[in-house]
Amino acid sequence: MLNRRGTEDVSEFEQQAGPWIALTRVFVGLLLLYEAVVGGWWKVGTISSGPNPEWLGDEAGAAIVSTAEQAIEQGTYGWYATLLEAVVIPYAPLWSSLATLAQVAAGIALVLGLWTRPAAIIGLLYFLPVFHFGTIRTSPLFAVPIAFAFVANAGRYSGLDAILTRRSDAIGRATRLANATGVFPKRWYPGAAAALGAIAVYYYLSVPMMEETRIALVGLELAVFAGLTALGLVLVFRGRETIPVAADMIRIFVGYRFLHEIFVRVDPGLNALPGWASADAQAAVFEAIAATHVTPVSVVIETLMLPAIGVWVVVFAIVQTATGLALLVGWRTRLAGAVAVGYLLGLISLGFVRLAPLLLMGTIVAATIGGRYVSLDAVAGRDVTPPNLPAVLGAPALGVAVVFVSIGAVLGVEPGGYGETTGAIALVMLGIVAAAVAAGTGVDRLSTLESTDRLATSADD
Repeated sequence: MLNRRGTEDVSEFEQQAGPWIALTRVFVGLLLLYEAVVGGWWKVGTISSGPNPEWLGDEAGAAIVSTAEQAIEQGTYGWYATLLEAVVIPYAPLWSSLATLAQVAAGIALVLGLWTRPAAIIGLLYFLPVFHFGTIRTSPLFAVPIAFAFVANAGRYSGLDAILTRRSDAIGRATRLANATGVFPKRWYPGAAAALGAIAVYYYLSVPMMEETRIALVGLELAVFAGLTALGLVLVFRGRETIPVAADMIRIFVGYRFLHEIFVRVDPGLNALPGWASADAQAAVFEAIAATHVTPVSVVIETLMLPAIGVWVVVFAIVQTATGLALLVGWRTRLAGAVAVGYLLGLISLGFVRLAPLLLMGTIVAATIGGRYVSLDAVAGRDVTPPNLPAVLGAPALGVAVVFVSIGAVLGVEPGGYGETTGAIALVMLGIVAAAVAAGTGVDRLSTLESTDRLATSADD
């Protein structure tokens, strides 16, 4: 049954989560497009740079070949190495074009909320195979929120799907059919969960067999990903609501990743979180950031952070460990999530522009929608209602997005050079966050308009 918003009837919890679902969808889509244009694995490029020749042009496929050969040399899974040698490397130019098209198409579709579930499937089909290359940073942190967009059918909130679904013509029928893609009967959930559980065990058991650390971490990440997906299917099969279940699986994953960056990844860098690194190692990172950041932030780093870097190392470690543990077990989820979001925004502002924005996508979901299931909050009976995202923030957030992205563009973002143009990238990332917030407030505005319309109708009656 469709409601007046042109979507399926949803629970009160899901309606309250709507703004955050829309925010996450737009955030993921914009980051996908950023990654395709100027990110670490940039492909399209800017007007001044032109397309990346190793992805598009005379050397198309070179990036895929070099990455595939590196994965094979590092001892990736035997079946995957065979697949690379037989199917990927011989046709690298074709795969290069398809990968670029998939990333751009998925990004645009997610931003617009158009045929969101097919777009999410395309995104997952891109990142999950690429994950086996050893891309333990971008792939899982993109795959998790993309999977959430699929589960939530996120285009229903401030997306074109909400408009097109209302139509009774062929376009409406096609949209409804497209967004039913991948949805299978609930009676299949136990079997799917069992299969995913077996996959999780396979990847987990493969970890000690891998000589290269990055390949071993691929197995660990995929074991966690598959295991949490299996757990989510079981919970939904037992009658739990789908969207809060998905949010709690993301909450657990985000908590795990916070702790992973503390206890496993000990080398600081722009493509990581600070972690339990030594003061000297942290100082070297912040000195490099200060050299390429905008002047106000460079001054803050040089005057407030570097002289007391030992203290900051402890602060980073305590905040990251505490929030990671709290999110992992679901204790005071809203508070821990708010601290985690603020922490990541602070790191982005300081110049940690690679991993922090990617982790922020899932953290927002965990902070605003998670905590209802498989959590200490649930045991304690705490209220985990999604917080309100006021509509009044929409215009200011959009203004901030335009200003920050414009300044970043003027300063210049070097494709693939997140260590050379840190200040510009930080501004663009913060602008993307602000744009996503503006999109999320659109759901609130729509709800307000509908409420006003209902009141007017009641008055007329």
